[in-house]
Amino acid sequence: MAGVAVLIGFVVAGGFAGGMDAAAPLGLAMISAFLITGAGNAINDYFDREIDVKNAPYRPIPKGLITPEGALAASVALFISGVVLAAFINPACVLLAGLNSLMLYAYAKHLKGSVLFGNLGVSYLTGSTFFYGGLAAGNPLVTFFLFLLAFFANLGREIIGDIEDIVGDKAAGIKTLAMAIGPQKSWLAGETMIILAVLMSPLPYIFGLLGLSYLIMVLAADALFVMSIAQRDARRNQRLTKIAIMAGLVAFLIGALA
Repeated sequence: MAGVAVLIGFVVAGGFAGGMDAAAPLGLAMISAFLITGAGNAINDYFDREIDVKNAPYRPIPKGLITPEGALAASVALFISGVVLAAFINPACVLLAGLNSLMLYAYAKHLKGSVLFGNLGVSYLTGSTFFYGGLAAGNPLVTFFLFLLAFFANLGREIIGDIEDIVGDKAAGIKTLAMAIGPQKSWLAGETMIILAVLMSPLPYIFGLLGLSYLIMVLAADALFVMSIAQRDARRNQRLTKIAIMAGLVAFLIGALA
């Protein structure tokens, strides 16, 4: 999925305008994102190894398929490989690859169980993959808007999704915003983030970066976002916002290709 997000960002940024010469930086960026995401999964399993013994015994470490030290070494190797590949694209990609590697480590070790910061970390990492594609294409401006929309929409979805998981998170000892401030205030916070995404969605059209086809399609995505928060049901919100996010991605692609 990280590789696909990079591809979308690359296409939206007009990466293929110069012809098939763009295939090399695109391929490097997709593989780099793939490796760094894999490193994040491995380091997450490393720090969760004691919890997974009880909650997820099927995972590689508690199942005995790999030692904790082996998982840590694999994670480090993947992080380094991803950043090294980014060095063959451009300096900006190296910077973002290194930053995201640090963020994935911090998320696994410190942020995942914290109030709100875990949601912020996941939302940043989700949005940054699109921006990474824009950096690889050498035209990150339009993908910065994609990053912002993905960040706020995903953050709203994450916050509201935690409302549905309060019982399970409490049993697992996970602290979330929904547990800290209650479901009603959490819904308001998540709703605010989604509304921000909706309000910002016309900006690529207003600034002349994408055309009318983008605006028409993104307004359809906005309608789905509004429907998602009008439901006042966390489960329905999760389904509708997922569809709305996909519609938003299609809007960017249509706008870039039109």
